[in-house]
Amino acid sequence: MLRRYAGKIWLITGAGLVARLALLAYQPLWRDEAFTALAVQRPLGSMLDVVRNDSAPPLFYLVERLFAVVSTNPAVLRLFPVLLGTAAIPLLAALGRRIAADAGGVWSAVIGAIAPALFVASLDARMYILATTLVLASTLCLLRALERPRAVRWALYALTSILAVYTVYFALFAVFAQVITVAVLHRRRLRTVVIVGALGLAILVSLVPWIIAARAQLSHSAGAFWVPSLSVTSLFGGLEQFFTGPPLNTWVTGFAPLRALELAGDVAGCLALAGLVVKRKRLAAAGASTAAFLGLAVVVGVGVMLLASFYHPLEDGKYLSAAWAPAYALLGAGLATMPWRPVAAGAGAVTAAVAAATVLAITNPETPKALAAVGGQVSRGDLVAAYPSEYLLVRYYGDREIVGDTRSLAVGVPWFWGTAVYPPGAVLHALPRPGSGAVLYVYEPGDPIPNTTGYHIESTRCWTGVCVTMLSPSAGGAAG
Repeated sequence: MLRRYAGKIWLITGAGLVARLALLAYQPLWRDEAFTALAVQRPLGSMLDVVRNDSAPPLFYLVERLFAVVSTNPAVLRLFPVLLGTAAIPLLAALGRRIAADAGGVWSAVIGAIAPALFVASLDARMYILATTLVLASTLCLLRALERPRAVRWALYALTSILAVYTVYFALFAVFAQVITVAVLHRRRLRTVVIVGALGLAILVSLVPWIIAARAQLSHSAGAFWVPSLSVTSLFGGLEQFFTGPPLNTWVTGFAPLRALELAGDVAGCLALAGLVVKRKRLAAAGASTAAFLGLAVVVGVGVMLLASFYHPLEDGKYLSAAWAPAYALLGAGLATMPWRPVAAGAGAVTAAVAAATVLAITNPETPKALAAVGGQVSRGDLVAAYPSEYLLVRYYGDREIVGDTRSLAVGVPWFWGTAVYPPGAVLHALPRPGSGAVLYVYEPGDPIPNTTGYHIESTRCWTGVCVTMLSPSAGGAAG
């Protein structure tokens, strides 16, 4: 059975699932995952209030909350994304098979299982892998509807697209790209173009009720944002994440060799895509048509997002992932069409090595270790002050005594630090005047140190991605 096409896809999908399950709780949570955990612990109405004041539609949180009923530990929180990342594997196989027959399907499944961006997103308790998988499903449903128009196929396309845009707003760029691609490549089929255009409009309109309920999110577009303004450097960094996954912080152990491996992954990925372009004449007519459809849809979707970045920066891999998701099938088809099998195998091996290195290196802050080490030093009257990068993690990992005495310390805390889930009175703009208690300041390397006038530093300890500085009142000192 395993020699047949279906058997190979089942085997690759199973291997991808096992690898993801084995690493469910390997990494500590990072800040946005802590936001997810704190949000889904709330009653349904309170959770929806948090979501509509943050930045995303509600679908992911509604499903994740079902898992949180069982537990909010990292393994359970990440189980839903793991299942979604696994589901992306056969979807990519189906798209790749349409380009380069069985070999294209098998190689696309391999890419779905090992691509660093897909692997890391599958181990992230956030909504991005759900959007990626739904866009892949939407693309496949659209291709099937274009081949054989049936009401049920159009309905499936509309449903998967609506679910995608109710996961992340950026899926709208993928839907727009699909409509434009159909209008360009199927312009002689006027009825088809009209149907797809009408469905695209219906998908957009379906968001109106949520936008009205979450109108507070609209103010975020005019405020500060954490993604840098579009430049040559940021453009390369954003697009590179297609091959290598999220960017590494410089405090990650082994940063230099990991970065070198990522660059090798860039070369391997570009080689596979270039191979598909060079060998496109080897594809059957239907395969070439599918490749053109996916390629144009990705170019339009990503291109429009980059143009939008001149108004509001969006060129981060998490946001681009919904638009570029079908390109992984092109990557798999490129490996399938390479005439030199050792080169294709080598490119796949480099991709797998990048994924393994990324998920096995500790790339998230070791906040639980830090809190376990300093927890015994917190006494009644002490203050735990965390920079916004660590505040939600301290609230998630800290025991009741630590959490009750924790505040977010910053001159200003923009919304994208997850302020929608902050409790009342959570923010301190400066250290309080020295009293009898000490202050434990928790932060990531590179975060600013607050004005410590009136205090003296007792100690500083650091773990991967997190430091804790203990401040004691100076004799006779007063805060500035």
